[in-house]
Amino acid sequence: MVKKRSHTHKASVINLIRFFLIIIFFSLTSSCEKKHVSIYDFDYNKWGKVDTVDFVFDVNDTIKTYELSFFFRNNLNYTYRNLFLLIELSYDDKIIQSDTVEYRIADKYGQWLGRGLGNVKDNYLMFNENARFSKEGMYKIRVRHGMRQDSLIGVNKLGFQIK
Repeated sequence: MVKKRSHTHKASVINLIRFFLIIIFFSLTSSCEKKHVSIYDFDYNKWGKVDTVDFVFDVNDTIKTYELSFFFRNNLNYTYRNLFLLIELSYDDKIIQSDTVEYRIADKYGQWLGRGLGNVKDNYLMFNENARFSKEGMYKIRVRHGMRQDSLIGVNKLGFQIK
């Protein structure tokens, strides 16, 4: 004689499976890092020396660390192996940090270090891997190029990401 399992037993097993699936779903979604990405498009693929690019972002946790990075897209008309950025971080309209940062975007042989196909190359540039902010609120990063040439040619986009 074969024993039949009760309907309530099957229902409890199904409920247990659903429970574990829900826990797995929430653990996966809560472990994903929040990202804020902003991208600026340059008109006519030119970036003038006095032209600033501003990125605004909100900080709501002063305990954790943030990763700040830039995205730079250029085409083959960009004639330099590097890019100097003059960066100002401000809070409440007061500059709290200024940096001059150099990023290599081509090697000494002229080979592009970024990714891309054809005449467009994407470069991912780390600015600060462990940034901490002492106050909650809106922050602004203002970026200018620090190259000797007045207008950079072949500049498509500049992006900023915080995660």
